[in-house]
Amino acid sequence: MCISRQQWGEAVIILIALGCTRPPATDSSAQAPLEPAALAAMQPKPTTRLHFPGRGHIRVVAQPQRPPLTVEVARSKEERSYGLMYRTTLGPDAGMVFEMPGDDRWAFYMRNTLIPLDMVFIDRDWQVVGVVENVPPLTEETRQVELPSRFVLEVAAHRAAELGIRAGAQLEFARLPDAPAAVGAP
Repeated sequence: MCISRQQWGEAVIILIALGCTRPPATDSSAQAPLEPAALAAMQPKPTTRLHFPGRGHIRVVAQPQRPPLTVEVARSKEERSYGLMYRTTLGPDAGMVFEMPGDDRWAFYMRNTLIPLDMVFIDRDWQVVGVVENVPPLTEETRQVELPSRFVLEVAAHRAAELGIRAGAQLEFARLPDAPAAVGAP
């Protein structure tokens, strides 16, 4: 999920108005980390699964021999808000790219996101301006980088480093034809 600096103040007011609270703090030293399936069981379920028709391939320009990542493209406000929420897995060569409405210091958080992720912030020329690695699931702490970005790529935790995606890396994006909704998909 993402918000701009301007939207952050509005979001706080909305959360307060809705009576949103954080879960009580627990002694984490006495508990083992929960598996994704256990985390999923604890979370509210979406009433419908959002369909992302946009698809694309992303590759690191300096590594043309590597297979590209196949990504879903979140273009609309609704798609960007939903993102990777409620998913329990994300393949090693899969991800989601958020196509933002402009250049800004976008901030993302992990509400209802059940898997740890790397967040790659990319400028309008597809150059990486920063990476936030191994963001823990189910947090509302916002994550951002110092420079403005136009796109944000989310991949499984630790995958960005494995692929050589770091600040300064040049990426290449190829949009695929929009995919029709799967038969029977909610």
